[in-house]
Amino acid sequence: MLCSIAPKLEEDRLKEIKALEQELGLTIVAFACRTVDPAREERLRKIEAELGPVLSVPPAQPSEEQLEKIRRLEEASGLALVAVEP
Repeated sequence: MLCSIAPKLEEDRLKEIKALEQELGLTIVAFACRTVDPAREERLRKIEAELGPVLSVPPAQPSEEQLEKIRRLEEASGLALVAVEP
C-alpha cells in the first residue's frame, strides 16, 4: 500500500476535515492510500527511503473520544487521517 498526503480534496471533504479540526482542537493531515503491484511498491519504498520523511511532525495524543470521531470521518471519506501536533 502506498500513502501520500491527499493532493486534491473535494470542497465538501475539506470542510468536513476542517470542521473536525475545530471541534477537536487538533491538526489533521489527510492521506490518500492505494494498493499497488508488490514489485512496484518495493521500488517506491526504496525511493521514499532515499527521500526521507515527508511529514516530520510529532503525532498528537487524541483521546479515545477524539479517535472515534476521526475514525468515523476516515470511514466516510476513504482517507487515512492522522492527528499531529500543530
